[in-house]
Amino acid sequence: MKKLTYDKWKSPAIVAVSLVVVMYVFGLQLSSLNPFVSSWDQVDFSLAIERYDLRAMRPHFPGYPYFILGGLLTKFIVAEPSQALVLFNILIYASSIFPVYLIASRLISRQSAFMAAAIIYTASYPLIIVNQPMSEGAALAVFWWYFWSIVTAWERKSGKWLLLPLFLFSVLLGIRLSYIPLGAGMIYLFYKKWKDHQIGFSGLLTYTLAAGVFQLIWIGGLIMTEGGIANFLELAFGFTGGHFQEWGGTTASNDLSIIARIKIFLFTNIFWWGIFSRTHVLMVLYIVIGLFIFWPGTKSKLFKNMPFTLGVLMMSAYGIWALFAQNIDKARHILPVAVILIFLVLSAFFKRYPSIYSSLLILILLIAQAMVSANLVKTQANEEPAVYQLARFLEETNEEFVLYTWEETRVLEYLKMPYSHKRINTYKVFLHDQSLYKDKTVYLTDKVVDGFRAQGIEIDQRVEKIKSFDSEKIFDPVYNEIILYKWTP
Repeated sequence: MKKLTYDKWKSPAIVAVSLVVVMYVFGLQLSSLNPFVSSWDQVDFSLAIERYDLRAMRPHFPGYPYFILGGLLTKFIVAEPSQALVLFNILIYASSIFPVYLIASRLISRQSAFMAAAIIYTASYPLIIVNQPMSEGAALAVFWWYFWSIVTAWERKSGKWLLLPLFLFSVLLGIRLSYIPLGAGMIYLFYKKWKDHQIGFSGLLTYTLAAGVFQLIWIGGLIMTEGGIANFLELAFGFTGGHFQEWGGTTASNDLSIIARIKIFLFTNIFWWGIFSRTHVLMVLYIVIGLFIFWPGTKSKLFKNMPFTLGVLMMSAYGIWALFAQNIDKARHILPVAVILIFLVLSAFFKRYPSIYSSLLILILLIAQAMVSANLVKTQANEEPAVYQLARFLEETNEEFVLYTWEETRVLEYLKMPYSHKRINTYKVFLHDQSLYKDKTVYLTDKVVDGFRAQGIEIDQRVEKIKSFDSEKIFDPVYNEIILYKWTP
């Protein structure tokens, strides 16, 4: 009996179902624009739509000018600043289906490539981040176009094509500067061109200058808005110093051992959050697909294929950066690793098993993933974050009080809450400040209380738990639960 392969057994039905699933998720995103601004960074980006000012953290350094520009364009469609940013994310992220398909079609059949693109687009945790007023969503989309441009430039003999990845890399950094390690892919491209004698030293110098010019477009704009290079550098050093030494959650500012950090990075952030989306059904399906890849049998030759090697290289480069230089408490920082890994796994799976049965397995994953994503997108757009619940609760309190918070006060300012609230970091400052409010009730959030405990303060006898506010952890791993305490002088 002749072997039934996917290439010979074309199945328009499977492709049609995949297309319907993609369109359903896209339509749901458009009809469920997230209206909430629930974190410090989200406030920064949303305020920047109304007035761009780096010194006022509208947004914070380095300014993400292309992301803000995208939000300004979509503001003509949606008036609310945060939702304008979400809409921009959704639209540009939807465009990434095309480069993912084009890259995958160089490794596997076109039908399989379309399914791979559908899986990556509907991946639940990336969609959650896309539906927030944060730059990661747009950055992921530009990343895929950048990935495709490298592959295309490698295939073409004309040197003009080398300008495309240089330009897209500048757009990528103008949206999300922390994606700079993905430049390893461009370095690899030029190494291949030089090794194949397609460009020489003068060519490398020319394209290096071109890369600098493209980056200077957005960096130069920021320098102008800050009134000169001295002011810009002052902001730059202040931000990077804080990120790497104080509040950034990097290895330099975090007490976790390297083993504990790797464990969280790999198993919690990449797999449980980034790929499985904290869902057991998706975990089982992805693990089954992964086991099939390592099942004894015919080995594929994907590692000899330039797009696959390129994906491994960029995933590794960014992974090292994310492990040591990004906040381990925020899983969103591993998104490039998660989506590239999904791409590589699907490519390897379809390469080894190009049958209708393997496509049906991926279709099951696609439908299950879309159902999870749909539920999360709707929940994110309709259920108030914990910080909003806190804000409303205190707004209805009929007494004079002052609230001390950690980062929550940034959101309270954005919501224009009418009561007194202050950000506090140290116990000594708090003791002095609260003494000024003898006739008022003093409230603290749990992050403040935990911070005092970390400073060695025995505070449990002086605080009384009032109320707890909860929201979905996958939307905000840090402030999904807020506990309100009352201070006893």
